[in-house]
Amino acid sequence: MSLSNFPELPYCRSSIILSCFSTLLFWGAVYIYMPILAPYSKMVGGSFQAVGLVMGAYGLSQLLLRIPLGIWSDRWRRRKPFILLGFIFDGMAALGLLLSTNTAMLFFSVLTAGIASSMWVPFTVLFSSYFPLGQIAHSVSLFLFFTRLAQITTNYACGTIAEAWGWVAPFYAAMALAFIGLLLSLGMAERRPEISSAASFKQIFLVGRNRTLLLTSSISILLLFANSSTNYGFTPIFAQQIGASKKDLGVLFFWHMLPNTLATLLSGTYIRRVFSERALIFAGFLLVCGTVFFIPLVSRLGILYLLQALNGIGFGLVFPLLMGLAMESSSLEQQATAMGFFQSLYAVGMTLGPIISGVIAQRLGLSSVFIFNGLLCLVGALCAFIKIPSPLKIVNQ
Repeated sequence: MSLSNFPELPYCRSSIILSCFSTLLFWGAVYIYMPILAPYSKMVGGSFQAVGLVMGAYGLSQLLLRIPLGIWSDRWRRRKPFILLGFIFDGMAALGLLLSTNTAMLFFSVLTAGIASSMWVPFTVLFSSYFPLGQIAHSVSLFLFFTRLAQITTNYACGTIAEAWGWVAPFYAAMALAFIGLLLSLGMAERRPEISSAASFKQIFLVGRNRTLLLTSSISILLLFANSSTNYGFTPIFAQQIGASKKDLGVLFFWHMLPNTLATLLSGTYIRRVFSERALIFAGFLLVCGTVFFIPLVSRLGILYLLQALNGIGFGLVFPLLMGLAMESSSLEQQATAMGFFQSLYAVGMTLGPIISGVIAQRLGLSSVFIFNGLLCLVGALCAFIKIPSPLKIVNQ
């Protein structure tokens, strides 16, 4: 989509460009240490359960904060202050990880990173406000593309940085990215809604009664449960067991994020014009399911890289469509509230996934984690096929 289509060209162009660069730094400050976080947590904490607890902290703070943040953002008709706070918490989380010497310190540091990531609720809405109302799915795909671009570049850099300067070097890099991002985001303009939402913590349940929003949020729980448990939890640890170095862990994430990024960009834009949402979500879930099932059978890093690439395609097909449908189901003045509801619900999966998978790994072995999460993805595929109409009709009540 050309920027020449926008009625406020200079305003929209500069805001979109600044938002894209800010997005790269916002997520780069978190994901530059993500490939080594699970192995680092095991090294400090000493067990699979410790890894699960630490990784689950990232979703826990988002579970608790994303709905309130959406409500406050809609009430105050403000998005930008939350983004600035996100960069501050990004830096605090990296500093905490740098100083961590036990599982409790790791837990609270990752919890802080989750607080930073919770600010993505108003960030998503602010970015979408620069686009016409009929282009929400397009804006979400574009926004997620830059999110994935940040993840792929910093994930790859993480392994190289850790290999060259040690485990804690990525935390220093994260603090630098957070500081630069804070300065850059000060220049972003803000389009404030004319009407302030009257949403309250009681009324959020009325928003949650929206059947399309509830459906997409529930399916997202299964997707993020598996993603947090495997890609950001126990897949790096499995890779270490078959001989991966610190640098290899960065390459592992690279091969997941590169196809993920491309699929994310195409899913809500070009591919959506050809296939229905139901078909794409169903196919994406099946792809994630199959790759997760096969991981325990792998003994070579090259094959694991291939599985991660296919897994990334599946995730990239599903997630932007679910997010776009969640936003389209709500009125303009309540989009941040709806997005808070959506992101808070899928944070249930981000929280419980690593914790439950950590217990499973400790008691039944690492391979059982992938079998369990593969089954959950199969359930997600079936739910999408049965529950999402084709062609989709947004149901508001």
